[in-house]
Amino acid sequence: MYKYIKNTGACLSFCLLVSISYTAYSKQKSESWLDTQINKDPEIIEARELLIASNHHAKSLTQAIYNPELDASFEKEGDFNNYSIGLSQTIDFWDKRSANTSIGEITLYASQQHLLNLIDSKKADALIALTNWQSAKDTAQLSTERESQLQTLLSIVEDKQKAGILEPLDAELVYLNLSQVFSEIAEYQIELKNAEVKVKELLPDWTPELASKISIDFDVENYSYKAEWIEQHPQVQLAKAKWKEQQAKAQLTTIENKANPTIGISAGKNSDDNIVGLTFSMPLNIRNNYSDATKAAYSEAVAAEAYFQSIYRKRSFEAQANYESLMISKKYYQRWQNLMQNRIDNSARLLNARWEAGDINTSDYLIALSQRADGLHSGIQLEKQFRLSEIAFIWSMGQLSKFKI
Repeated sequence: MYKYIKNTGACLSFCLLVSISYTAYSKQKSESWLDTQINKDPEIIEARELLIASNHHAKSLTQAIYNPELDASFEKEGDFNNYSIGLSQTIDFWDKRSANTSIGEITLYASQQHLLNLIDSKKADALIALTNWQSAKDTAQLSTERESQLQTLLSIVEDKQKAGILEPLDAELVYLNLSQVFSEIAEYQIELKNAEVKVKELLPDWTPELASKISIDFDVENYSYKAEWIEQHPQVQLAKAKWKEQQAKAQLTTIENKANPTIGISAGKNSDDNIVGLTFSMPLNIRNNYSDATKAAYSEAVAAEAYFQSIYRKRSFEAQANYESLMISKKYYQRWQNLMQNRIDNSARLLNARWEAGDINTSDYLIALSQRADGLHSGIQLEKQFRLSEIAFIWSMGQLSKFKI
C-alpha cells in the first residue's frame, strides 16, 4: 500500500524545518562506538562537508541580488573642467531574492537528508557485516568442536580396538567423518576470514575482541508497518526535497526571464552649469522571451515529482516485503529455539552414553552426531536470517537511527 503526496501549493516552505533540523543535527548527542566508526568513512566525511557547503550556499542566497553601481566621468574642455558622478540601482522588482532564499533552504535540507540516509545505509551495512561475521564465527566454532569430538572419539575407538571390543571398521568410519570435517573447517574458516575483512572495511578500529561490546539485538517485541515512517525516510525526504527544489527553480526561471528596471541619479558640472540627471532603463524581451527555458524547467519539475513518487512507492513495497520476511524468519527461529531448548547438551550426553553402553553401533552414532551438528548449524542460519531480516526491515522503515547501537 502506498500513497502519493501531492503538492498543495506552488512551493513547500522548508524555512522553519531546515533551521530546526540543521540546529538539531549540529547538536548531536554523544555518539556510540559504532557511530564513531561510521563517521570515519570517507563518504560520510564528504557528505558532511557538502552539508556545510550547502549551509554557506543557503546563506549566500539570502543576500541582495543587485549591488548599486557608481559612475564617474571627468573631461577638460578649454578652460572648463567638466565632471559628473552618478549612482544607479537595479530593482529586484519580481523578488528574485525570495526565490533564491527558498532554493537555498531546500538545497540545505536535501543535503542533510542525503547525509542522514548515507549514515543509516552505512550503519545497516555494518550491522549486516557484523551479523555475517557472528554467524561465520559460530559455524566455524561448531565445526571445530565437532573435530575435537571426533578426535576424542577416535582415541576411544582405538583403545577399544586394541582391547578387542570394536572392529577395525569403526575406526575407519571415524577417520572418514574426521576427513569430512577437515574440509568443512577449511571452508568455514575462509568464510570467517572474509567476513572479518568486510567488517574491518566498514569499521576501521574493529577487532574480534570488540564483538562482545557491540549488541546487534534491537530488543523489539512487536514490529509494525507505518506509512508515516516511510514518508519520513531520509531517502524519501531527499527525493521530495529534490522535487521541491526543481519547482522552486522553475519559478525562479520565470522570474529571471522578467525584466527588472534600473534607476539612476547623477550630478555634475558642465562649463559653468550645474547638471542633475535622472535615468531609467528597462530591458525589452522582444527578440527572446525565454519561454522555452521556462517550459523546460517546469517539465524537469514534473519529472522530479515522478521520481519522488517512484522512490516512495519502492520504499513502501520494499518495507512491506521486509516485514513479511521478518515475520517468517522470527516465527521459525523461535520455533527452533523452543524445539532445541535444553536438548543440545542432553542429546550429546545421551548419544555418548548409548554408544559407550553398546546400545548403538559406531556407524549410527556418527550419523546421529552429524545430524546433531546439522541441527545446530540450522539454528545458526535461522538466527542469521532473522537478524538480517530485522536489520533490513528497520532500515527500510527509516527507524535505524532511533536505536542506540
